[in-house]
Amino acid sequence: MISEIKQFFKDNEADIVLVVGVILISLISFGGGWLLGKSSSSSETSFKEPIIEQISPEQLNASIGKVTESKEYNIRDQKEYKFVASKNGKFYYYPWCPGVERIKEENKIYFNSKEEAEKAGYKPAKNCFNLKE
Repeated sequence: MISEIKQFFKDNEADIVLVVGVILISLISFGGGWLLGKSSSSSETSFKEPIIEQISPEQLNASIGKVTESKEYNIRDQKEYKFVASKNGKFYYYPWCPGVERIKEENKIYFNSKEEAEKAGYKPAKNCFNLKE
């Protein structure tokens, strides 16, 4: 029986090497993609449905304080502020962070400090470099 197995491997050596090679390359590719996804993206927002809390303009204004208003939401000039958040979100960002690009201009809210953003109920974005709690 052992000699039959040895003969089978000898007869099919090229096919076996090919199958093992394909399996190894697949595992390496999957592992590399998984590691890259874990380190460079915000896994919370990439694949999960966002949870949006609906609040009234009055609640928003009360939580942020007295600021320059445009229509019913607080909008500030981006040039003079250090942090950006979405009126529909839970996180604040530096203006150059990738998450800011996904916020519509009419939904952006600006803050002078981390404390001001956190007082308004926002948390630091995890995918924004060097922005930690």
